[in-house]
Amino acid sequence: MSDADSDRMDSLDGWVAVKRDAFDDSESHRLRFIVEWNEIETKFAVTCHNRTLQRRGDASGSCAGLFSSAQLSYVHAHLSGVRDELGPLFPDLTGFREPSLWELLFSSAPRSDADAACRQLERYLGAAVDACGRKIVLDALFSVTEADEREYFENLQEFKCRAMRDEITRATDTLRALLQTHPSADGLQRLMKIYEEEDEAYRELASVATQFYQNLLQPFRDMREIATLYKTEILKCLEYEELGPKRVSELEAEMNEWNQRGEKAVHSIQDITADYFRDTSKALTGMVKQMEQDQKRFGHASWGMATPRQEKLRVLLAKETLQYMRAKEMCIKRKRDEIREKVCVCVCD
Repeated sequence: MSDADSDRMDSLDGWVAVKRDAFDDSESHRLRFIVEWNEIETKFAVTCHNRTLQRRGDASGSCAGLFSSAQLSYVHAHLSGVRDELGPLFPDLTGFREPSLWELLFSSAPRSDADAACRQLERYLGAAVDACGRKIVLDALFSVTEADEREYFENLQEFKCRAMRDEITRATDTLRALLQTHPSADGLQRLMKIYEEEDEAYRELASVATQFYQNLLQPFRDMREIATLYKTEILKCLEYEELGPKRVSELEAEMNEWNQRGEKAVHSIQDITADYFRDTSKALTGMVKQMEQDQKRFGHASWGMATPRQEKLRVLLAKETLQYMRAKEMCIKRKRDEIREKVCVCVCD
């Protein structure tokens, strides 16, 4: 290596001085979060003060926004993906979901539990800055769009439904596995023990199925109630207010729209209800048929100890089957009417 080369390597020409902690923004900026509950908007008001910029006289040292519980959950999902230790620090906001129109109209009591949730959110956001850094937290918090929220909420609902379906599958598999052990049971006493386990398995299946189908039903029940409410209010306007022809026509069109929404909600409720009783009837049918097979292995006298359960299952199956037939009949009648209506329209055209 020549002396000239050595001089060039030792020279500072062209070098740029880099601050040792240039990328450690948690050290260079002190953030303070203030969270309050906005009763009118039913959202959390989050304000972030950048104390470092404020001391420098920078007017952009603060930023704020209103966030629903779903939006904050979306932010948390992003941040915990960066640092998983944030997972258990996020407060439970399930009680702060955005209210339905029905709740907005008929609920006026202010929340009494909001203050604790706000303080927890402040601590969480402070911990998130320490864990992820200022830029990641501020970008995640103040860059949430409505599309992001909608996608997150839809994914959350899909995940919830999938989890419930998995629970139903597990409960069904447990019940089926117990039914398959009957032929190998050595004696009625052992079989009675299996029956007890089966009864518990069926109760578990009925419980998780009820939760799942109630979750499916709730949005349609809300829509049915809202549609009824709006139709009632429109009818009052048409009956008691002096309206011009144009306004009357608008209200009638609006009432027709709400009527259609209400009918669609009722149709969905009927379909979901039929599916629920179909599933419970199917499970009970398997249990009853298996007991009938078991009965053939034992004499009339010894089978007497199993008779009460057998009769109870038959009664329960009859009730569930009747409910299923009624729900299915309504669905069939509705579809038949829809077909007739379409045929009439085609004939008229």
